[in-house]
Amino acid sequence: MSEAQRSALNALLFRTGDQSKDIVLALATNRPGDLDSAVADRIDEVLEFPLPGEDERFKLLKLYLDKYIAQAEARKSGLFSHLFRKQQQTIDIKDLTDDILKEAAAKTEGFSRREIAKLMASVQAAVYGSKDCMLDPNLVHEVVDYKVAEHQQRKERPADGYSS
Repeated sequence: MSEAQRSALNALLFRTGDQSKDIVLALATNRPGDLDSAVADRIDEVLEFPLPGEDERFKLLKLYLDKYIAQAEARKSGLFSHLFRKQQQTIDIKDLTDDILKEAAAKTEGFSRREIAKLMASVQAAVYGSKDCMLDPNLVHEVVDYKVAEHQQRKERPADGYSS
């Protein structure tokens, strides 16, 4: 733990040592086992939000497909868009059905909402990186399979990133 992290932890523990009506602290983590035991001891209520099920993942895939791909060129201009005059390429979506997205939803068991958003951002990057700027089922399968393998590797790796 770095000195800055240790200082922050000490300040938190000092401020939350006794019951207080002046302080409400909300913590969010997908790795509760990594919390310092003194911090965990100060948690009075726990709300668990499970990972999205297959139907929710399907809906999230559709949401981010629309956000990152179908509506990509309709996004508002950014702060520095006037500096870059190049017109954004139009994405051609070919033969992408709900069945393809349902298959992707089934493959992404254990993915969080953030991981699904990142997966679809990767699909967008793959489309823009392709020669013809076209999204088809093969490209979706390729990116999903890659991200599923990446997810599995992360799950198998120890939390600290080092193997023993």
